[in-house]
Amino acid sequence: MKTKYIIFSLFILAITFSSCRELTISTVVNKDGSFTRIVTITGDSADVFKPPNLPYSVDKTWEREVAKDTAKDNNYILTYTKYYKNSDLINKEMSLDTGWRKKINRTINVGENFVFFYSYMHYTETIKASNPFTLLDYNDYITKEDLLWLGGRKIAVSSSDSAKISQAEDKAVAYLQEAITEEIIHAFKIGIEQLDIPAINPDLAENYRDSIAKKVDDWKFNSTLDFVDDLAIWTDNDDVYKLKEIDRIEFMKLDSKIQFIEKMLDNEDYKVLVEMPGLLTETNSPSTNGNIVSWNVNTYSFLFEDITMEVESRVINKWMFIIAGIILFALIVLTIFKSRK
Repeated sequence: MKTKYIIFSLFILAITFSSCRELTISTVVNKDGSFTRIVTITGDSADVFKPPNLPYSVDKTWEREVAKDTAKDNNYILTYTKYYKNSDLINKEMSLDTGWRKKINRTINVGENFVFFYSYMHYTETIKASNPFTLLDYNDYITKEDLLWLGGRKIAVSSSDSAKISQAEDKAVAYLQEAITEEIIHAFKIGIEQLDIPAINPDLAENYRDSIAKKVDDWKFNSTLDFVDDLAIWTDNDDVYKLKEIDRIEFMKLDSKIQFIEKMLDNEDYKVLVEMPGLLTETNSPSTNGNIVSWNVNTYSFLFEDITMEVESRVINKWMFIIAGIILFALIVLTIFKSRK
């Protein structure tokens, strides 16, 4: 890894490995389209009972249960469970989330397609790409194959694969650094244009791109307004300080984006597990076990691209067979009756 990326990468690694607990979001789908949602947290008491930072918010409407983990000493299993009659209810619940995840566009759809003797049940969960930085195209930094490794759609089975994942992560880090730097320079340009001081060129910050990038790499700032002080010092121009006196909207927007990406990086990896009724017929899950499918979800899974988890199963409509049998029997009786008549 290049030296300039070390501090930023250590920041990410520190966040990623700050917790040893395991999170699983399970959904048990019923034949009528209703389902039970189960959030399971496994770990020691320090991790399990700390304030929850869960992929989906839970409140008092969820049933809570704590049990000792018999498979591992000193571990506990904390479970939240809730029943939903349909997916509209959980989508409404997610839309009312007041936390930072409200900015993540998520939808869940559980439904049924009736086809006479069979019904096809389907579960689809979509998380829209949540990258807040739009000035730089991530495709210029990250390849399609990199995205497969980052999102867990390709799984490492060799040391060579692990090296590819590491390279993809380095590229993602490089993109985030460059993207933040570009957004800061853009905020300066907008602010300087608003100042309308002929002596200050709107592209002034561009001349100090390397210095701005270095400070971003070191991650030593509380707000992007800190860069205003730096630019004033670097240029020995006190007029630059006036950027703090005008409308700060661009810097506030950028601060909000950076705070969001910090929350994203603090987001724990988790497993999505779905149990379907009947026989599985189709899924994009990389892991299946009978009628249970699963996906591993991490920050990169939906940072750059939409992620869709979908599965379909087929259940037998026994009542249709009964009705068909009754109709067939009635036809046979009617045919015999007419033939004798």
